[in-house]
Amino acid sequence: MMHALDMTRDQMDRDFRIFSTEVDTTNLRPLLMRLLPDQGAVEVQRDVAGKEHAWHRHNTDETLVILEGSVRFYWDQGEKICGPGTVISLPAGMMHGSVALDGGAVYLIAFHSVNLPQHG
Repeated sequence: MMHALDMTRDQMDRDFRIFSTEVDTTNLRPLLMRLLPDQGAVEVQRDVAGKEHAWHRHNTDETLVILEGSVRFYWDQGEKICGPGTVISLPAGMMHGSVALDGGAVYLIAFHSVNLPQHG
């Protein structure tokens, strides 16, 4: 079995997705229940305008959902402005970073892959 950190760049690029269609962030309970792992937690992150999470990687898959504000999300193949309802799916080991834009941002982070039904 291949470890995620041993994946080739092509394999990671196939698994990486930013969904432009929006999930409903007005009623958080169903979204939180989908994001929660069988055991554990979901992180709620608030970043002030200009806060940067410079290049980094995680040893687990990661799913982010932007709730308020916007971030400039970047990875080695490009960048994208992500606003409320945007879902970002990252495979383990993928280098990435983000910067909160004007007004800052609030988002959820689940440290596992989540298949949200809105993005089948």
